[in-house]
Amino acid sequence: MAKQIVNAAPEAVTTGLVDTATQQRLERFLTYEAALMDEHQYDTWMALWEGNDIRYWVPCNDDDQDPSSGIAIIYDDRSQLEERIMRLKDKTAHAYRPQARLNRNIGGVVAVSREQDIVEVASNFVLGEIRVGVQNIWFGKCLYRLHDSGETFRLLSKKVMLLNNDEAMPNLTFLV
Repeated sequence: MAKQIVNAAPEAVTTGLVDTATQQRLERFLTYEAALMDEHQYDTWMALWEGNDIRYWVPCNDDDQDPSSGIAIIYDDRSQLEERIMRLKDKTAHAYRPQARLNRNIGGVVAVSREQDIVEVASNFVLGEIRVGVQNIWFGKCLYRLHDSGETFRLLSKKVMLLNNDEAMPNLTFLV
């Protein structure tokens, strides 16, 4: 996210690209999105996505690696994401049981670009996870493309850049 903020138009960090009310709506939306993931509310979380041309991306090794020629931890379109959700919800999928207990804190929410009703937003997160007696702390940055209807936001894409994406890591048995 730091790179996105540093490379954003100067007004993104000085006066801001969105008004105060929109900034509050952005922060509330991202907090709600995080709560849905933390509570494993997959169907409600999927309902936040708009259209069929969506992308949920967790890069591997390099935040800016080309996903068409490199490795990604996750690089899902709508059908792949729906399949991932189906596996996470499957009570017979023992690899995902018991579900992780999660607590995510979102911060540093900055609109880094805006073109009409499409807003690109950067944020930071710290995610605590505990599952089968093992506790992990995940740090990362997110870059969202959101459709702003004026009343609510809808996800068009989400890129999650884990701080440790170049290290060996356990299976992700939850949404990041």
